[in-house]
Amino acid sequence: KWTTDDGRIMVNGQPLVLKGVNYFGFETETYAPHGIWDHNLNDMLDFIKDNNFNAIRVPFSMEMVRDNPVIMNVHCHNNPNLCGTSALRMLDIFIDRAAERGLLIVLDNHRTQSGGYISPPLWYNNSAGYPEDEVIRLWKQLVMKYKNQWNVFAIDLKNEPRDAATWGRSNRNTDWNQAAERMINALHEFPGFFFVGGIEWGGRFENAAQYPIETGRAHLNERVVYSPHCYGPDVYDRSEFHVENTHEYAKNLDRIYTAKYGFLAEKGYPVVIGEWGGKAKPGTRDAKWNNGFVDWIRDKCMTNNFYWALNPNSGHTGGLLEDDWKTPIQHKLDLVNRAQPNPTKFKKHNEKICITKGT
Repeated sequence: KWTTDDGRIMVNGQPLVLKGVNYFGFETETYAPHGIWDHNLNDMLDFIKDNNFNAIRVPFSMEMVRDNPVIMNVHCHNNPNLCGTSALRMLDIFIDRAAERGLLIVLDNHRTQSGGYISPPLWYNNSAGYPEDEVIRLWKQLVMKYKNQWNVFAIDLKNEPRDAATWGRSNRNTDWNQAAERMINALHEFPGFFFVGGIEWGGRFENAAQYPIETGRAHLNERVVYSPHCYGPDVYDRSEFHVENTHEYAKNLDRIYTAKYGFLAEKGYPVVIGEWGGKAKPGTRDAKWNNGFVDWIRDKCMTNNFYWALNPNSGHTGGLLEDDWKTPIQHKLDLVNRAQPNPTKFKKHNEKICITKGT
């Protein structure tokens, strides 16, 4: 049973401690996790498990769900039985293999259309044939498919609302908080968590202080999780990253991030960082930010997180692996280990799921 209690996310009445990573590809034109064009999918999942992660956030596109195309660009010899597989069957296989390794899954509505398109700023895209009711229909299709799959523990309703997206303005066409409430109510059969990102690329929740997500149903409200995204100067440079004094730098970041979303944890709302990261090359301004961010989420007891990303082919951030998809980048692994050193462990045994507490 998944629920929340006084700002904590819980599994069977015990705190759930998350150390997660984003692994993308289903939302792209290959309709499959990246890297399997050269390597075995099992090797990718083994790397995640062996490095003490317990959860994967899996971006997908609504187009993938609707059209269910055949997956592309797979090394058939290294991935027997995957060539010619449909996208949704590939997702089944991915989720099952993750479950074998005790890895939880968040399904992330990352894009409307697949390929190189940036996700639309709102949760619907009428011009592309994805009005709100169609988005909800496709979400329902996934929910019904996976509602009894033990390791699909959360769904992320919409990646990074921005631009026209508002929160608490009483505008049905732009208010993301109202849309999230409608979507959660429509998807009430899903037994896990509903991740809700902030506006302005996922990072701003100021208006949630006055307008928290309220579905009208207690059993749904207790499974709402606020999921901010936060990046440093390798992704988007800001003036606050140029403060040289170490004490003032930390104080400034605390002020900014507490105002944007840190206050949610202080008020007792559950928070899971959905994306963070960067190249963090030692000695750079980005490394300073990444280390400062880890210090901050530890100080705020807000360390449940999903690092972006496993994939080395993420342009602004790189990944946990070098471009060969094999060699670990140790300074990044050290960073995420410091952020969350002791996650909850899951292991299937005799048709039961054994849970080892994290801290």
